[in-house]
Amino acid sequence: MSGEGGKRVKTIITLLGEGQARVGELFIHKGFGAKCYGCRYFNVCVKNLESGRVYRVVGLRDRVLKCEAYDIEMRVVEVVESEVLAALPSKQAILGALVTFHPQECGERGCENYELCSPEPLRSGDRCEIIEVYEAVRCPRDFQIRKVLLRRVSPS
Repeated sequence: MSGEGGKRVKTIITLLGEGQARVGELFIHKGFGAKCYGCRYFNVCVKNLESGRVYRVVGLRDRVLKCEAYDIEMRVVEVVESEVLAALPSKQAILGALVTFHPQECGERGCENYELCSPEPLRSGDRCEIIEVYEAVRCPRDFQIRKVLLRRVSPS
């Protein structure tokens, strides 16, 4: 599958509950439950997803399986790791640039931009490509930051 700019985006096959299995649906993988160990679908259902990352459903398969552990219908789906909105120092916010992501260290958890500055699906040290650059973000600490859309890239 190709993303913006023709870059290849890795498609992952996994299982989702029928209610979540819609093209375009976003979800953060929160890991797996104790009941998942030993399940015959463990490898395709949760092992190939990384905990804490956000994924977007890009395709549905016709296959529906029964999750015996949690007694729910699961659809086979195709997902990709989704892009993430974040805030970066303005001098780094260059379309197409590869950056090492570091959350803004301001300690203002109550700030309206906290989730942009420290987005849950990104970790400090993640290599990312800037795929969109948006407006400057008003910062109560006067940090010069811009809103950007990031796509995590594999280490080279």
